Formats: sequence, structure tokens, C-alpha cells
Amino acid sequence: MPVAAPLLLALWWWPPVLLLLSPPVLLVLSYSPRSTSPTSTPLHNSRLNHLLLDSSSGHIYVGGVNALYHLSADLQLLSWSKTGPKLDSPDCLPPIDPSYCTQARETDNTNKLLLLEEQGEAGRSLIVCGTVLQGICEKRSLQNVSQVMYQTANPVDTQYVAANDPRVSSVGVVVERKGVRLMLVGRGYTSKGPGGIPPITTRRLAAYLSAPAFSHEELGKLVVGSYSEYNNQFVKALLHGDHVYFLFSRRDMRNTREYRTYISRVCAGDPSFYSYVEVPLDCSAGYNLAQAAALGIHRGGHALFVAMAAGQASTPTPTPRSALCVYAMAALDRAIQQAQELCYTAEGKAPQGLDAAYIEYEVSSTCLKLPQVSHESVSEYPCGGEHTPSPIASVQAVYSKPAITWATQITAVAVATEAGHTIAILGDRSGRLHKVFLHANCTGALYESVEVDSESTVNADLLLDSTGHNIYVLTERKVTRLPVAQCERHLDCHSCLSVRDPYCGWCSLEGRCTWKQECVRHTQPHHWLWGYGRDRQCVSIQSLDPAIQSRYEQTQVSFTVLQLPTLSQNESLSCAFGTLPAQPAVAVENRITCQSPPPQLLPPSPWGSDHMTLKVALMFGKVTISHTNITFYDCKAVGRLNATSPCMACVSSAWPCHWDCVPLCSHFTRFVVITEVNLILCVCARVYQEPHGLDPRGADSCPCLWALESSPLIPVGLDTQLSLQGRNLDIFEVRQQRFPWFFLFFFSSCLFRTPHPAENCTALLNVHGLHYVLFFLMLISWCVCVCVNTVQLYDCSMGQSDCSQCRAVSEQYGCVWCGGDIPGCVFNQSCFRGVIDACPPPHITEVHPLTGPLEGGTQLTILGSNLGQRYQDIQEAVTVAGVPCRPLAQAYRISTQIVCELQPALQPIAGPVLVTVGSSEPGFSEHNFTYQNPQLTHISPSKGPMAGGTRLTVHGSQLLTGLSTDLQAFVGSQPCRMEVGEVTVLGRFPKRCAISSPFLPLGGRNITVSGQNLDVVQQPMMAVLFEEVGSVAVRQRRYSHVSRKAPCVSLSSAQMTCPSPSAPQGSRVARVWFEMDNVHVDFESIRKAPFMYHPDPELYPLNREDQNSPIRFKPGGVLAVEGKGLTLAMSRDEVVAHLGDQECDVKTLDDTHLYCEPPEEQPHGVDHTALPILKVQMGGLEFNLGSVQYDSGTHSPVPLEAQVGLAASAAVVVLIVLVVILMYRRKSKQAMRDYKKVLVQLETLEINVGDQCRKEFTDLMTEMMDLSSDVGGPGIPFLDYRTYAERIFFPGQRGAPLSQNLDLPESRRQTVEQGLAQLNNLLNNRLFLTRFIHTLEEQQNFSQRDRGYVASLLTMTLHDKLQYFTDVMKSLLGDLVQQYVVKNPKLMLRRTETVVEKMLTNWMSICLYSFLKEMAGEPLYMLFRAIKYQVDKGPVDAVTGKAKRTLNDSHLLREDIEYCSVTLTVLVKSGVEVQPCPVKVLDTDTITQVKDKILDQIYKGAPFSQRPSADSLDLEWRSGQAGHLTLSDDDVTAIVQGHWKRLNTLQHYKVPDGATVALIPRSQSSGITGVNQIYQTGEKTPMLEGEEEEGLRLWHLVKSSEDPEIPKHRKSSMRERERAKAIPEIYLTRLLSMKGTLQKFVDDVFVAILSAKRPPPIAVRFFFDFLDDMAEKHGIDDPETVHIWKTNSLPLRFWVNILKNPQFVFDVQVTDSVDAVLSVIAQTFIDSCTTSEHKVGRDSPVNKLLYAREIPRYKQLVERYYSDIHSAASGCYQEMNSMLTELSGWWVCVYVCMYVCVCVRARVQIIMALEEDTAGQKMQLAYRLQQVAALVENKVTDL
Repeated sequence: MPVAAPLLLALWWWPPVLLLLSPPVLLVLSYSPRSTSPTSTPLHNSRLNHLLLDSSSGHIYVGGVNALYHLSADLQLLSWSKTGPKLDSPDCLPPIDPSYCTQARETDNTNKLLLLEEQGEAGRSLIVCGTVLQGICEKRSLQNVSQVMYQTANPVDTQYVAANDPRVSSVGVVVERKGVRLMLVGRGYTSKGPGGIPPITTRRLAAYLSAPAFSHEELGKLVVGSYSEYNNQFVKALLHGDHVYFLFSRRDMRNTREYRTYISRVCAGDPSFYSYVEVPLDCSAGYNLAQAAALGIHRGGHALFVAMAAGQASTPTPTPRSALCVYAMAALDRAIQQAQELCYTAEGKAPQGLDAAYIEYEVSSTCLKLPQVSHESVSEYPCGGEHTPSPIASVQAVYSKPAITWATQITAVAVATEAGHTIAILGDRSGRLHKVFLHANCTGALYESVEVDSESTVNADLLLDSTGHNIYVLTERKVTRLPVAQCERHLDCHSCLSVRDPYCGWCSLEGRCTWKQECVRHTQPHHWLWGYGRDRQCVSIQSLDPAIQSRYEQTQVSFTVLQLPTLSQNESLSCAFGTLPAQPAVAVENRITCQSPPPQLLPPSPWGSDHMTLKVALMFGKVTISHTNITFYDCKAVGRLNATSPCMACVSSAWPCHWDCVPLCSHFTRFVVITEVNLILCVCARVYQEPHGLDPRGADSCPCLWALESSPLIPVGLDTQLSLQGRNLDIFEVRQQRFPWFFLFFFSSCLFRTPHPAENCTALLNVHGLHYVLFFLMLISWCVCVCVNTVQLYDCSMGQSDCSQCRAVSEQYGCVWCGGDIPGCVFNQSCFRGVIDACPPPHITEVHPLTGPLEGGTQLTILGSNLGQRYQDIQEAVTVAGVPCRPLAQAYRISTQIVCELQPALQPIAGPVLVTVGSSEPGFSEHNFTYQNPQLTHISPSKGPMAGGTRLTVHGSQLLTGLSTDLQAFVGSQPCRMEVGEVTVLGRFPKRCAISSPFLPLGGRNITVSGQNLDVVQQPMMAVLFEEVGSVAVRQRRYSHVSRKAPCVSLSSAQMTCPSPSAPQGSRVARVWFEMDNVHVDFESIRKAPFMYHPDPELYPLNREDQNSPIRFKPGGVLAVEGKGLTLAMSRDEVVAHLGDQECDVKTLDDTHLYCEPPEEQPHGVDHTALPILKVQMGGLEFNLGSVQYDSGTHSPVPLEAQVGLAASAAVVVLIVLVVILMYRRKSKQAMRDYKKVLVQLETLEINVGDQCRKEFTDLMTEMMDLSSDVGGPGIPFLDYRTYAERIFFPGQRGAPLSQNLDLPESRRQTVEQGLAQLNNLLNNRLFLTRFIHTLEEQQNFSQRDRGYVASLLTMTLHDKLQYFTDVMKSLLGDLVQQYVVKNPKLMLRRTETVVEKMLTNWMSICLYSFLKEMAGEPLYMLFRAIKYQVDKGPVDAVTGKAKRTLNDSHLLREDIEYCSVTLTVLVKSGVEVQPCPVKVLDTDTITQVKDKILDQIYKGAPFSQRPSADSLDLEWRSGQAGHLTLSDDDVTAIVQGHWKRLNTLQHYKVPDGATVALIPRSQSSGITGVNQIYQTGEKTPMLEGEEEEGLRLWHLVKSSEDPEIPKHRKSSMRERERAKAIPEIYLTRLLSMKGTLQKFVDDVFVAILSAKRPPPIAVRFFFDFLDDMAEKHGIDDPETVHIWKTNSLPLRFWVNILKNPQFVFDVQVTDSVDAVLSVIAQTFIDSCTTSEHKVGRDSPVNKLLYAREIPRYKQLVERYYSDIHSAASGCYQEMNSMLTELSGWWVCVYVCMYVCVCVRARVQIIMALEEDTAGQKMQLAYRLQQVAALVENKVTDL
């Protein structure tokens, strides 16, 4: 078994995931969170379809496309098998032979069914069904899925199980009843492959008698009339109790033709599907399409959980809008039982008289009204019986409201039950899994969503393991195992309950989130808390007293606990404060009391905080039950933390603190200060209620300085007196005594007085700097609240360095320029050396830039001193090299800076900068400024990519003119960024490139890049972005990626090479791209696959034992180097090997070995080494593998022992070859003898067939000569025209509308007749009729059957105006041609899907009726009689309908039945005389068959409708005068063997040849019933009355499911028996015999239809000319298309219908056996009319092989027929009109048009269409139609 070794890798986190791909397989598992990052290998994709769980072993089986996997419970790969692709075609039957099935291709095998067989013949097995080979199944071993236990090599059509289309659903379930293992399968409709496979079948899992395994032969099946119309979409099959349920959606053919969901039920042991009942499911709000389902338990009972989706219009395509609906199984069973009861006993009617049940799927059965005694038939026959109708469908739906709705399509459902509660797990189309808790009222609550696979849909196979703790999720590429709950990840009670996970609850005394059963005391109150329980809250502490307290106190703390768990007497609780040791707690009910910790044990308050918070925890042992917080505050810290306003902070804090100033000796003092006794200290302390305590005081009680009375400007260096105002200054007096003095505070030269303590104070300050005042105010603010305005301190000398700056200061500051030896700017009262009024001239110290362009515009900056006191002083005072320079006001700095804008100069010039201020002397600069003209010479490079990024170098002279910031570069209109004289420009964009090396393992591998315009890139690079290897913390950083680049070399405009940049081992590569200047191209966008870094290859030293020793090498050989991972990303051509100073030619490179061929002579060593060293270069890696020493010695001879061994081995080989040759010759001779024997047998068989054909044809011609005497006049029972038209217009209906009368009250008859007459007039209006038909066809609820019905009604209504009818039909056909020309013209008229196509069918039937009677009727009737004669001449099985003489292999009686012809003398009463009549019958005929043959002989030539029924007569055998015996199919003499009862035959009664019989009327009391031989045309087997009786099965010639019993007189020929049993196909020669016998009659019919000797019918010529005109009009010159149009309109539309249904033309009975022969002839006619080549092969159907030789001849007839019509002279329109006028008189119709009213249900749409038409408005067609509606429907219209 090719089982690949799984590669185990790790994921980041649970769940374990298995990536199931085609081999080799990548298996990804995870066992711990510490696993490393996974790696991947490029593999072929394998889509997964089905998932199966073996509950006994826990193993997982996965079915996919072309693969099958077997996994362990933890998703380890145990075995796998490849299941495809296989050579197949859905149009061919297996086995596939390419020579016969030319369209066969290698086809993917998609798994459709994956089921488990519990007790097979060889033990348990796996049932696997795919799409190839028509969906056959096989059995595989559960231990090794590659081992096939059962597989059919030559499957038959009954073994086709699954759908052969991957898009069509198939479901199945395995059951066992009475020791028999069965598989019930539901299969959707497929358009290709063999037809007739029922939608639901029962199949045996083991061979039974002649039926092979997986065959549905003789087993129950659901037969559907037109499966493509119903189009069942199966969703689920499940076994519940004794019933099997199928969930599916299909088209509602009874009512709206919309798709809706149904559930059907059938008894698991019902072999005939008598118990089949289906009911619709209603999920409200338009959710009509089931997507997935699961069976679960809800509210104590079983329920079906169905994921529904809203469909798109009238299609089975779902929309994303979805819902989950829950249906109780008991309610479904009640609805099914009610439908059964009503269909059995009330004809399907509800008590109110409305339809409640009916028979579905076009089965010819109806609901019954059984007698009163049988009203309990449902309980007596719960699985139905042959006397009960089936299949039953309910009209009334089972309703359910959506439990939860979704905006994303739900694709999977799984249901779990935990502790009596229901959880639904839903998968959606986006790859997510949703967990929903279902309440008792069937409403759902989503509590968690998990993303499984963002790139795939969750498959419908969503399975829980046997423990219910894990769920397996299948997506398109992987299987995932997820835990249904992860309670342990919730670490606290709140998170545990808030997620509302029904699996999880909080175990209070264990302190963890657990499943209910895992909590030891979960049965006791408050021990296991659940998110959905009555008490949905955690154990919580409330009413903490006190909640805050001083950190310097120790008190009792008490609190109330809610949800407190009960404890035993010997258990106790404790309290823990923070990390301090726990203390015992006293519990009184739910009130807990404990002691707060001592102050000295409390931890300090956090830095910058005046309080701290500790956690108070209620403990049970070491488990925290609940906790809360308690606050310890510190009033001292309040004052310390607010140094600027401690009083305000103290009195406004959240704590009960008080601000007070007390003597140092007070007990409030918290620290010691040694100073004068009169000094007081202000502190913030806690309020006490002791006698010495102080009451808290508000913010207004704080001492405060709040106003400044003197000037706020204070010069530095002078004593200045400040006057301040304040309040509450008397707080500084010592309590209980007032001192006569005031407190003084000294600091530096600061003096603070308080003359009026309570109101104001005065301070004298000798201020030398700002920091003094700030510190002074800070000292004051410790005890005083400072609310004074800002005081501005200034120093005139600060910042005023020259005279101009000093004099520019505002006058209010009083600053002057003071003279002397050191002049300076001082306060005016501080100048004692005289004030200077005039300032010195300007002084320029610096000018930049010193160059500028002639155009000017450059901003020149001038620095210096005394450059003016204001801008007006220098506004016109600056020149540069004699050119004015305009100063900028916003850039002017008083006295120190001037910025001016240069004006243009006429020519290059140089000169100083000149500044003049007022009348003072000008100031000159030391350096000259130069006007110059820069020049550009050239740039390089000359081209670059359009995206930019090229570094452009500009060459020229005087380029650095002016400021560098003023320099700008442009290429065209695109700007370029300056970089030290270089710019970035734009050029041509290199096109997207292709990579020759897809994967790269290490740095240095040359990557060849192909593209266009690659040479325009200045420096191409290849870059990689990767994440460095490190800890988790490193990976979690926001910027942890590193990039590396490697330069590329451009070889040409179309190609370049790039060495791959290196990446550290084990790093995660995030991106690889090519960087071409500003063009960045991702590698993945080129190759559509990521760039892969593989581990570095490893090469092992040549001498691994001793790396320092050289290896010995013999010249002429190769050096073999072992290694690992050599070909992961390296090819042989890229590896370079050197041995010494010469190259070692690399010959072979695989994953583990490198072979290189060294030179013949030993190379020289390099780097001063004596021996050459082998070095291998692989990309960026170089391996030094050791030295090599050539061996110059001779080779040692081969040892003698080796020579002897070689000789012995050669002798053994020669002996084996001789034995094989001898065996082959013997087998060849035996095969040749067998071949000659078979040839002789075939020749004998051919002679026998020929003799039989001649004999049969002679007998047939004799019979036909007798028949021809009856043909000619009344001998052919033609139907009258009225009946002929009704049967063709309304096929399958017993009563046509023509025969129905107008059932109306006499009071309304005249009005309705008037309305119908007006409607008839409207229908004669072409515009109205055209609009009428088009509008009806646009209605979605207007089915194909409705279109045909309307077309036939219109044909009948307009039959008296066939010319008008023909014109309308041509007009509509023209519109139809226009539609199909746009689509595919070859498909036109292929089916009858529109009104006009059915009109064409009716028109052809009308026009060809005369031709049918005069020309084609006689040969057609002769063919029918010949077929009937030949079929009746041989035995026909009355039960299965199979005949010995037939053309249809499916109706061929393949067994060799012994029979003989018997001539009976039938007494026929003619008037009063009784005349004998000889009739030939067979001794194997049943009594009913004998009666039919007698009636055929007696009433030869008479219409079938005029002769008595065989069931109304009894056959009486008369022997002598008194010997009368009534014969019947079933009586007390019938032979019963086991559970089989055989029908009576003439042989059973031993009726001799020449016996006398008579047909007598059957008495009413006769209880003898026979087999109903009135076959339904098209049924495969005749319908029987009472097929089963008391458990007995009826049979006639062969048993339907067993080998035929061979008569005793033939048991001697054992060899013939074995031959007949082994090769039943030998009897296919009977088809040849039948075909040869009927060949003349088939040829006569074909020639009569397609004869070119007489003119074709006028209607055919007329219509073919019309088709030619249409083709010419639309430019269709393909002759094949026109040929297809003509074939679809005449042969396939009319003649095939007549060939298959002679009862449309003649009054005859068409039995099932005759119908089977006619079907083959009709198919031959169809094949003859097609243009495709008729290819046959060994796998072709037998029916096609029969006429394979004649079909080419018939094709020539068709082509000649078409050619003659085309070449005939046109102009048959007058003849056509005359014929139509004549045909119009055949029908007189008065009230037929009333039936068209059934189509006026679309009256509103028709009226709207008429009102929008201009011509319709003029003729008031809409108004006239409203009048018709008013008259017919008796309604008042809004006219």
C-alpha cells in the first residue's frame, strides 16, 4: 500500500488540523501550546467531500476527490488510498473501453457516499461510492482503506447508486431488517448517463440469488414520472426507530412550482415502498430550501434540526439568508400518519372538504375511501400494502418558527445535549462555527463563534465524537477537531458565566470553571453556578462595613455574601487582606465578620497617592470564593502631595480629613521641629470625635492672599514694596491666646509683614531673580492660599545687547542706554553714568548667501547690530552690489537681522551689502555679493522607470547659486527631489516579469527574471522581509520585521539575474519582492505562489569517520557525496563543485546524494595543500568536504567464491526462463483450441438463427396475407378525426375539454356565453393573441404543461380559422427564431417548451391527418399487427411483461422456456347458432392471455373499444356434455412453493390440443379474479391486481428475483443448463430473429413516410420553405442547422409520436410488450434523422446495434426527402391556403373558447401589456378584455 509517511508539524494552538491533500500528504497536528511554527510543502490539491466517524473505534474516514483517508481520533494518518482519476464519461456505461467510448477522459472521482456497514459477510466494512463509472459502490477495509473487499468488475444498470455529477447530491443510510442488510439511497437528478434510475432506491449490501451486491433489483424504489421536473435535491437520510427519513427540496408540481422542502418517511423493512409518505416543511419568512440537518433531542423528545435558506426566485439556488428550524419528530410522524389516514379512508380530503393528501410523482393511482371496517388500516397496516395507494404527499405543511436567523448561509448542523439542555452547532459558508443554545421555547441564543477555515465552506458532515466533548469539522481542504467547550480558559466566575456557554459553570468551592459533572458538589445549592440558571450571578460580597478607613486604625470588617455555598459543620471560611495572612471569619447565615489587619502590617501607599486599596477575599482553604476592595486613606499624604495648596487639597479631599494650624506641642504633631515656641505648624489630619477633636472646615476657611494692590512690574535689583490683600490670616495666632506681635517669615532678603492679620499684609522684596520670588511664593503657599495676579519681574540688561535694542523697549519698563566705560541697558533709576540718546551706525557681521541668479528673487539674510530700532528705519535702506534689496517685514529682527529679497540685475556683478539707518553712517559688509548666471551641460543617466526612483546626476557651471533650498529640478513636468546635487526622476515603467526559479532555500541562489525594459533600472534589487527568531515577546512587538536586499544584474532589456538575499534559519518570511528603483513587484504576484525559503541543504564530509583523512578514489569513477535536503530548492545546473584547482562535473543531484565526475588525473591542491580538496558551492553556501587521494594501483581480481556464486545465479535464471517459455506455449495451444471451439459454436449459432428467421418470416407472411384481406376499407380501425385530435392535443388525459359542457345556472348562461363570444372575437385579433401568448409565457408560474394546454385550447378555438392560426404561428415562430439565433440556433424546436412549439405540433397533426389515413396508415397498421402477431407467437411473462420475441433487450425473456402451440376450438354464438372457431394459443399462456387471444381472433378487424373486456368473461373448458370447468389465473389449485405462487396456465390444467372452450359472461358472485392485462403504455411491467397475497409473490414463467425453474424433462442436460445460466446474453440472438422478421414492415413504414416517389404533403413543403426563408433572413448558411430545424419540426415532433403511439391513430390496444418494440423502432427513426455519425461499439446499447446496418440507408432516405422538397418549385402558398380552408370545415366549435379562460388568471399582466401598446390602445383591447372578465366572472370592473 502506498502510504506516505506523515510529516508531523505543530500548530500555534489547538485544534489539531489535518490538511488532506493528494500524496504525499501533509499532516499537521498539535499536542501542546509550546509547539513551533508549522512549515508547509507544495502539494496537489484534494477537495474533501464527506466525513464519517466510527463510534466504536473513534476513527475518522474522509472521502475526497480522488482520495480516501483513514485517521485516528487525534487526526493521525493511519492509511489512505487513491480513488481517481479514472477513465470515464457520464455518457458511457461501465466498463469503459476507449475504442467504443471515444468521449471518455480522465475524470475526477468525487466521493458521494461514505457509509459504515456494521455486520458484513467479512465483518465490518466501509461503503464508498463515487461519481465515476455511473456512481458504483465498493467495500473497503476499516483497518486499511486501500484494501478493497468488494468491487464489481462488470456492473449492471441496477448497480448504479450515486449521482454521476459532482454537483448533484446523494445521501444514504444503512439499515438491517430480518437479518438482511439494506442501504437506502436518495439520488438527485442528472441529465447525463442512463435514465430511469429512481430518486430513492433500496439496495442489498450482499449478493442475493441472481442479484449482485448494491443492486436494487426486486427491491423498493420511488418511481417518478418526470424526474427532471421535480428535481429533488437531497440533503439528509437518517434512521429513526423503524423508519427511514429523507430530507430534500423539490419543485412543488401541484401548486406554485416553487421549490420547497419536504421530508419523506418509509418503513425500513418495506420492500415495495407502500409506506412512502412525504410532507412539506414550512420555516416561515421565505426559508424554503433545506441545506443541512441533524437529529437531536429537544424538550425531552427527538427533534429534527434543519438549516434552511431562502431560495433565489423559483430556483434551487440558496441565498445567504438562513435560519435554523426545529421540528419535533412526533409532530412529523403525526402529520405523516394523518396524510396516510386521509388518503386511505377519505380520498385525501380533510374534514372541511379541502384537499389534504394526494398521490404524487405522476403515478396513476388515487387516494381511496376504504370501507368503514378498514378505517383502522393505518394501525393495521402501518407500512401500507398492495391494496393501499402510494406514494402519498401531504398538502398541509409542518410549521416551525426559526429558532435563530443568519445573514450568512448555514451549511452544517450538529446537535448536542448537555445536562438535559440542547446545543446546536452550526457551520456557515464563510468557514465559521457558531454555537447556539436552544431555550425550551425553541428560540436560540448565540454564545460563541469560532473561525475554522476562512477560505472554505463548512461541510454538512459535522460530527461529534462518542464522548460529546469534541466535534470534527470538515472543510474543503482540512479536517479540524474542536472541543465543544473550553471551560478551563475562563479563570474567574464572571468570565465563566458571561460567555453563556451552556457546557460551563462556576464551581464555587473549587474556584474553577468546569463542566457540571466535574464539580464534586454540583447537586448542592450555589456550588455550581450556571449562566442560564435562575441565579445567574456569581458569589458576591455586598454591604462592606466600613468600606474606607484610616490606615492608622484597626477595626472589625463585616459584609454580606450573596449565593454563599452551604458548608458542613467542620468546614470554615477565612478572610484575606491583600497578600497578608488569612484570618478566621465568623459566619452568621450570609453575614461574614473579620478583623482588619494591624496598621504596622499594611503596605505603604503607592507613590504619589494618599490612599491604597486592598483586596478583601473570602477564602475556603486556598480557594477564593469571592472578593471585593477596601480603601485605607492617609490624611498626612494629602498635604504632602499638594505642596502648593495643601489646605485646599485637604478640605476638598474624598476622605474625612481636617486642616488646622496647631502649636508644635500639640498631640496632632506627626514630626518634630526644633524652633521657637511661638512658631506654629499647619497639618492635615483625620477628624476625630473625641473631646479634643476638631470639626471639618470648608474651603472658605483656608488662609488666602487674593489681591495685589501695587504695580505688577518689578525691576530686578531694587527694593520694591508690594501691597497684598487676603483673608483668614488670623489662623496663625496661637490658639486660646492672642499675641501682641505678628509672625515674621524670613528668607534671603525677603521680608513679609502681617500688620492686619485677618485682612492684608505688606511685603518688601529685593528681587535679584525670578527664581527667588517663585520660591518665596511657594513658602508662603504652604500655609497660605495664594490667589494673587501674576507679578512680572524683568531685567533691562537681559536681551538688550546694543543701543537700538535697548531704546526699542516699551517706555513703561523705564529702560535706558547708559554710557560709561561699559555701556549697557539698565533701569532708569539705576543709571548713574549718563543716558545716551543717539545710537552708533549699523554694523554688519554676516551675509548669506553670497551668490544669486540674475533674475533675483533670492532671500538674503543680513546679521549684525544696530540695524534699526523698527522696520521703518530700514525699509528703503538696503542695497546689494548697488542693486536695491527689499526687506521683508515678517523676517525683521530689531537691530540684529534683516532679510531682504534680491531684485533682478542686468548682468553679472559683485559688490558689498550696504545698510543705512536714519541719518547715521551706512554699514558695509566685509564680503562682496555676486550676481551670476548658472549653466546646465548634461545629465546622466538618460532613462529610467516611469515609477521613478532613479538617481539623476546634473552637470553644469555655477549650479550652487543662491540658497540650496531654492534649487528645484524638473524632468518635464515631474518634480525631482534634490539629494546633494542628485535628483530622482521618472522614465519608462518595466513591465511585470516572469521568474524562472520558483523557490529559494537559501541566500545566493541566482533567480532569473524575464520581462521588458529591465535595463532602464539604475540599481535593481531583490529584497526579503522576515521576522527574526526570538521569544514570544519579540514576535509580539509592533515592529519586529527585518529586511535584507541583494543587488541584481541587468543582462539585457528583457532579462536580469538576482541572487536571493539570505534569511536566518527558522525565521518567518513575510514578503519577497523585486525593487527596481521605485517599482516594487511582489514575487507572489508573478508566480501566483509565495517565495519559499527552505532549510539550508546539508552535505556530509567524504570521510565521515575521520574528517582529517583523505578518501581513496579510483580514476574513472564518480565521487558520491551524501547529504540532506539537496533538491528542496536547488537544481543540478546550479551546483558547482571543484576538486582542487579543477572542476568536478556534477552528474546527478537528488534529495540525499550528489554525484560528480572528477578529472582523470589528480588535480593540484590550492591554498598550499598537498591533496585536492572537494568544495561544493550551492547558492550562498560553500561546503569543504575533505581531501581526495587518487588510487593509482591495479584492480584486484574477483575472488573465486564470487565467481562461483555468479555462475550459479546465471544458471538459475536460465532455468526459470525456460520453464516460463514452456508454460507459455502450453497455454497458447490451449487458448487456440478454445478459440476454434468457440468459432464452431458461433457458426452453428448463426445457421440456427438464419433458419429460425426464415421460418418465422414465412409464418408471418402467411398471417399478413390473411390480414391484408381485412385491410382497405373498414379493416383498419382508424379513429375519427375528433378523437384523433383530442388524443394528440391532450395526451394522457381521459377526457378532453371538447367533451365537457358549460355547467352554469340558466340565469348566467346567456351572460357567460356572451362574454365567451367576445373573448372569441378578441382571440381573432392578431395583436391581442400575440400579446396574450407572450404575456402568459413571461409568467414564472406558467409551467410547460400549462403552455401545451393553452396551445391546444387555442388550436381548438381557432380550428375554423386555420389560415389565421397559421399566420399567428408563423409570426410567433419568427420571434422564436430571433431568440435562438442569439443563443444557439441548433437548439430551436428541440423540445416543446413554448406555446408556439405545441401549436406547431398540433398544426402538423391537423395538416397530415389526410396523409396519415391515405398513405402512411396502412403500413403503420401492418407493422403494428406484425409486431403483435410475433410477440403473441412466443411466450410472454404476465408478471414481468418480458417476451421471448421482442426488439427491446430490457424486455427480452432471456430464459429458455419450453412451450408448445395448442389449437383450441372456441364456441362462438352467432345469433341463435353456435359455430366453432379455431384459435392458436400457447400451453404456457395464462388464462387471461388465452382470453385476449380468443377475443383478438373473434373480433379481428373490429375496433378495440367495441369489443368486450377479458375481465368481464370467464373461460370454460368443456369436455363431453356434463364436463364444464371454469379456468382462471388463480384458484385453489394454484401451485405454491415457499413464498411464491404461480399463475395458472393451460399446461397447469393439462388442456389438450384441440380442446373445446367457450367464453361465458362472468357472474357477479364469482370471486375468481385474474391478472389485469390492460397495460399502461410506457410502463415497464404490467400492473397487477393483488401482486402479493398473504405474503406470497406471484410469478408466471420466471421468478422476478430468482433463477428460472427448469422443467423436469430438461434436467438431464446439465451442460445446457450451465451454459444458459452463465451466458444469458446468448438469447440476444432472439432480437436478431425478431428484427429480421419485421424488417420488411419497418422498411415499408419508413418508405411511406419519407418516399420521394410521390409529392410530399403540402404542409411539409410549406413549412420547410418557411424554415429556409428564416435561415436566409438571419444569415444562417450552415446546412446542418437547417437540417436540425426540419428534423425537429416534422420527424421528431410528429412521426416519432405516431410511431410510438399507434393508439393515437387506430382504435387498438397497445400492450407493454408491443410498446417496447415500437420504442426501438421509433429510436431507430430518430437516429436516422440526425446528422451526427452513427458510431457503435461493444459498449453501445443493444437496441442501437440491431439497426446499425440499416441506419445509414435510412439517413439517405431522410436526406433525399429534404433535398427533393428544397429543390421543388416553391409557391405552394395558394395550395396551402386552399387546404387550410378545407381543413377548417372539419370542426365546428361553439364553446371551445371558453376553456381559454383558464389562462385569464394572468389577466392583469395581459391588460398592462395591451395598455402599453400603441396599437392596442387604439383598438381598446384592454377595455374589451375587462368587459369579457366582467361578463364571465360576474364582477364589476373599474371601467
